[in-house]
Amino acid sequence: MTGLAALAASTGTSFGLALVREFGRAGVFRFEEVDFPATLTHEPTRRFLSETGLPEDGGPFALDTDLPLRTLTEYYADDHGDGFLPGALPAHADRLIRLGALRDGNSLLVDGTTGALLHWNERQSTLAPLHADVSTLALALCLLHRKRDSAGCTQGASGTGTCGEFGA
Repeated sequence: MTGLAALAASTGTSFGLALVREFGRAGVFRFEEVDFPATLTHEPTRRFLSETGLPEDGGPFALDTDLPLRTLTEYYADDHGDGFLPGALPAHADRLIRLGALRDGNSLLVDGTTGALLHWNERQSTLAPLHADVSTLALALCLLHRKRDSAGCTQGASGTGTCGEFGA
């Protein structure tokens, strides 16, 4: 297998190397155990995030790397202070971990018990499935990055570029 088929079939260390090839060594962030909240009990997710990692800036997605990962409840309590309305969050917000922000201003979450990835729309207070797990997210970000590169997309320092359809 070659090209995208090989990338799709890659697992573990080889997939981590593919991410580094695609985004550069400094572009892939690996979490440490101290970065995980206690509610992230899904071992394959913990292992992928610590051993393989995710792109820090994957086009339509920017990973939160300034603080340890927080549950959705913690994120709102910390970042929204007085405007925090716990009733607006999903019932199981304490087990949903915020990985980062999507370009549309919403949040990318991982369910700490199942590893499923979810899209949180703050304005509408809706939660929707996005990817099966962090490995499928990483693969999608790699494919998107390759497609952007092959289309000759550019991205400036401000984060804006010439390929809006590819999330830049």
